[in-house]
Amino acid sequence: MPARIGVDTGGTFTDLVELDEETGAVSVVKRPSTPDDPSRAILEALRRSAVEPDQIARFVLGTTVVLNSLLQRDGARVLYVTSEGFEDIPFLQRINRRFHYDLKWVRPLPLVRRRDCIGVPERVNYRGEVERALEDSDLQDLAATIRVRLNRDSDPSDGTLNGDSDVSLDGGRGNGVAIAVNLLFSYVNPEPERRLRDFLWSEFPDLPVSISSDVAPIWREYERSSTTLADAYARPLIGRFIRSLQRGLDDLKFERSWAVMKSNGGQMLSGVAEERPVQMILSGLSAGIIAGRFYGALARADNVITLDIGGTSTDVGVVVDGRVRFTTEWRIEFGLPVSAPLIDLNTLGAGGGSIAWINKGGVLQVGPQSAGAEPGPACYGHGGDEPTVTDANVVLGRLNPDNFLGGEVKLDANLAQAAIERLGKELGTDLEETAQAVIAITNENIAEAMRLLTVRRGLDPRHFDVVAFGGAGPLHAAAVARSIGARRVIVPPHPGLASAFGTLLADLRVDKAWTHIVRSDSIDLARINVRLDELVGEALDELREEGFEGEPAIERWVSARYDGQNYEEEIPIPEGPLTEESFPRLLEDFHVHYEDIYGYRLEQEIVELVQFTVTTRGATSKPAFPPAPVGSPGEPVDRRQVWFEGGMTDCAIYWREDLTSGQQINGPAIVEELDSTTLIDPGLILTVTPEGLGIMEV
Repeated sequence: MPARIGVDTGGTFTDLVELDEETGAVSVVKRPSTPDDPSRAILEALRRSAVEPDQIARFVLGTTVVLNSLLQRDGARVLYVTSEGFEDIPFLQRINRRFHYDLKWVRPLPLVRRRDCIGVPERVNYRGEVERALEDSDLQDLAATIRVRLNRDSDPSDGTLNGDSDVSLDGGRGNGVAIAVNLLFSYVNPEPERRLRDFLWSEFPDLPVSISSDVAPIWREYERSSTTLADAYARPLIGRFIRSLQRGLDDLKFERSWAVMKSNGGQMLSGVAEERPVQMILSGLSAGIIAGRFYGALARADNVITLDIGGTSTDVGVVVDGRVRFTTEWRIEFGLPVSAPLIDLNTLGAGGGSIAWINKGGVLQVGPQSAGAEPGPACYGHGGDEPTVTDANVVLGRLNPDNFLGGEVKLDANLAQAAIERLGKELGTDLEETAQAVIAITNENIAEAMRLLTVRRGLDPRHFDVVAFGGAGPLHAAAVARSIGARRVIVPPHPGLASAFGTLLADLRVDKAWTHIVRSDSIDLARINVRLDELVGEALDELREEGFEGEPAIERWVSARYDGQNYEEEIPIPEGPLTEESFPRLLEDFHVHYEDIYGYRLEQEIVELVQFTVTTRGATSKPAFPPAPVGSPGEPVDRRQVWFEGGMTDCAIYWREDLTSGQQINGPAIVEELDSTTLIDPGLILTVTPEGLGIMEV
């Protein structure tokens, strides 16, 4: 039977979901990730699945490889080419500070060394007119400068990101070399950048070149530079990953094209993915939000907060009225933005491997440091001795050491206990109190991340359900939902592989933006209509390039603000061309939206339109999910002592596959499965729906 394969990789584990297109049957494979070559874990998971390559009708990959590279600073050495006089922009950054009164706080370094920032004597003005074009001699001087920089030893004290990296044109250590090009006002006139790119390709055919007019055709030169640097920084790494995986698939005789998740919740063919790494930063994470919306719809919930707790981090997203929220701003670190279309979510260092520690004031903290996949939590027995969230859950009896990953990985409870005991001695608390404190702080950190996406944006979490997934999501979900006042917790089948399943739900999506600053009292509607039509055409061409052949959905948006403001709000543009009759409706929509957000409107003020965006979306067929089995309720498979508020409690243990439609389980209880564990607190009831969801009323 034809099957769909969805894979999520980059975290502690690599997850594979196989979905039979005709029966809806689901099978899963979960393997430890291989950070040195992520393709190895994917190929191993494929071999362990029961699917033959010629049975795979669709293969989609979600990955955090690009995200990991940016966060861990192990990407390429980047040569930054910009307009002369603007070489310091990546270092000047913005005037705002993370901590206003911390005199010791140091701004994060950009993804480039100062010595690798090269200015060229060209100049385009704000209208896009070329005032100083690059001469052939200027181009030859640039090529000579690049050769000198590439063949000169690096100075570790000069802002080096990777230590002592002796990189030459023949290759080098680390993750290669790339070039980022960002000329002034390239979003108005991209031709000088394109000419420069073509020249660099001819001179350095082995080096990838990212240009800002392709990567981020937006105003604000700093945000544009930071985004282009991020794209170039990840290109050699993601290129090797995609090519390595393709070679492995070729060896398996898999001959179809395959797709990669984008940060905006869409997909793109693997052949173009390695040229657009900035669109893959939140690839795996966006798949989780897509899955969360799907599971929320199955539970007839339009407003959901997605909770994805993995091995190293927790990712939180929001779905409002059945719609995923999007943004164009994400930060590698404070002050290092990436401006690209992506799903709006919040990531924090609160995963199973997050390390518990005591700060200088004697206060217990959890994360963001993580034990990672290697050596991992102390209970993994791989040499780690730091106390982690996973160790705390083992100590409290919430994780079964003999049934981690279905028993494939054995956890050492003694090592977990020893790590937590050492922490408790510093705090002056006993074993269980220390472990519970670690869990409580983790839960509150997650709850605060949820409040950032809801309460601080005018959304009431009491009107939301929490969709819990990831290996540890269902373990913490009830406590977190209670903390924010959410209504229900929804636990999908195979929660540890929800992001992999989300890759099979994603549509193809292309976003195109045009920065055009104009006041509402002096607007040229004809020019805007022409450019919007061009953007639609460009987006449709790219959508077809990515493999879509049907009838796409098209949305148009404008970012607007009151004249004199510095930040804008995005509102939809009515269907059809903008006319003298429809434009006032657009302005009224802005006033209404602004009042909803801030509580007032300024109708007499001039509205400034800043950026126009077009989104095209090609729908993919959605899989039919297998229903829960019908029959006698599943019985407990075991009992053990589990710590809840007040002490250890005798607790019934259930196996997820034994649960039947309509079955209710009274807490305290635990439901175990291959990829996750669900904790049902005392007083709560988990109900199994006909769709196989587990729902707890909080």
